[in-house]
Amino acid sequence: MHSIGDPQRRDWRQWLVRRRWWIPVLVAALLCLPWGSLGGGESTRTALAQSNALPQPVQLELPAGLARYRYQKDQGDYLEEINSDNGAYVQWTSLPIAVYIQDDHASWAKAVEAAVKEWSEYVPLKVVKNAEAAASGITIERVEKIAGISGAARPDFFFSPQGKLQQKVSIIIGEYQGLAEVTAVARHELGHALGLWGHSPNIRDLMFGGNHAEAIGGRVLRVPKITPRDLNTLKRVYEQPTLMGQVFPEGIQKLYGQ
Repeated sequence: MHSIGDPQRRDWRQWLVRRRWWIPVLVAALLCLPWGSLGGGESTRTALAQSNALPQPVQLELPAGLARYRYQKDQGDYLEEINSDNGAYVQWTSLPIAVYIQDDHASWAKAVEAAVKEWSEYVPLKVVKNAEAAASGITIERVEKIAGISGAARPDFFFSPQGKLQQKVSIIIGEYQGLAEVTAVARHELGHALGLWGHSPNIRDLMFGGNHAEAIGGRVLRVPKITPRDLNTLKRVYEQPTLMGQVFPEGIQKLYGQ
């Protein structure tokens, strides 16, 4: 499994650049390239030979909270803004999702946990005591604030010992923010982690891609909440097919160093 190491010692700009390199996209791209363009390595030949054995995206059962939630037709959604691999969306296949929150500052951790609790109503989340317990879940850590960035989320994909495509998501939140802002940033980044890998064009949505206050001259609440459009979109994401949890051929696994 890929490891992001110690967040306090990492080059965060490089971390942010790397967060879009997703195994599902790379696998699909690989199999569309001519053999010659990849070099003739044994692992590449094996992967290409097994291309017909690649799993097909499947539709999974909705998390209970999303199943209960009724899509609000008058609000719409922004599914077209969410990244997918040829219609296959990133979803969590094992619930509840383990969430580790850096706990060396009690009030900060409590502010983050408030956001976890809100999202848990729709996708089950379980706070755990150590990062190891969230090795296939979500970790949320505090770092020195990067200019212009309050927080970020990055998925890392890996194959389980059984060959199933799995994920973990690492979230960072910049220091020197008020606790209400910490909750708001955690709420937004958890939206990404749960499957909203994109941004809403609507400034009123939690998953809007810019600074809510700055966008309309500071006349909007600085602590955006989860909106019906956010929930509509998340529900639609989980109604789509996914490659997550599917077993990949051994050749594909070896090609990615596993």
